[in-house]
Amino acid sequence: MKVLSLLVTCTTAFPVVAEQELPPFTEAVLPMGNDVYAVSIGPGGPDEEFSSDATNGGLYKLTPDGVTEEIKLSDGQGLRNPTGMVRSGNQIVIVDGNEVISTASDGTVNWRQALDDDGVFLYDIEALDDDTLLVSDFGRGAFLSVAAQTGQIQPHLGDSRISGLARFAIAETGIYAVSWGSDDAWDSALYWVPHSGNGDTAVAVSTGFGNLESVEVVNGTVVVGGYRGHEKYPNAKLLRVETDGSVDPLSVGSHSRGISDILFNEWSIWLTYFYDASYAELPSQTVKSLDQ
Repeated sequence: MKVLSLLVTCTTAFPVVAEQELPPFTEAVLPMGNDVYAVSIGPGGPDEEFSSDATNGGLYKLTPDGVTEEIKLSDGQGLRNPTGMVRSGNQIVIVDGNEVISTASDGTVNWRQALDDDGVFLYDIEALDDDTLLVSDFGRGAFLSVAAQTGQIQPHLGDSRISGLARFAIAETGIYAVSWGSDDAWDSALYWVPHSGNGDTAVAVSTGFGNLESVEVVNGTVVVGGYRGHEKYPNAKLLRVETDGSVDPLSVGSHSRGISDILFNEWSIWLTYFYDASYAELPSQTVKSLDQ
């Protein structure tokens, strides 16, 4: 069964899936054990926070019994604009404006590294391997590598640039990345960038989206999420992209005001609804059937 039909039907096949509440303007969630961690840019939302140096952002832990706890970082510096995070060993690594921060789940900071170059705004972070993390720089449209143990930041993939680079997903042969675009045009796109780093440029796989923010590869299928869908499907917040660039709207998530992050961890698909202050986990039964 294809991803499209499964995702379209999973809300009726598995009605027990419930959306869980989050702090306002949560950008991403990260399941760890029985808990779910979340990063929020703060109560002011994007209009205030993305241009602010105030430490109004936060790291939160959501327990199975419904308790939400803010995790204070041990170095006392707080968070400003945290938009992405990833698990690295027993650490949570967060991107926050021009900084990358490694912290234990209780808030004990392992390291905090800043990149002070003009225009830097770090947006998403994924694990390339056990030793290296990959980061997208929204401000300059570039990829950066980060040493998992020390936080050392270096350029990655040479001169490859994607204007409005937001989130990305790492596949075996390359990286799928999405661009944000303008708020009144269908100019967001899905790109593919090879791992080679030999001066290869990003290739547009599919265009015509409105304010894409997230992308994930689910059992070999590329799924993207955003706020204004596609010019052919303006109400769809979650869409599947075929290898030929064609687009199919998916019903899951499209009831929301937008999807800021998609996470697939082999057991579940996690969708973060930014403006709705909630997230949903698609059940493991659905995920296991995606490749059938």
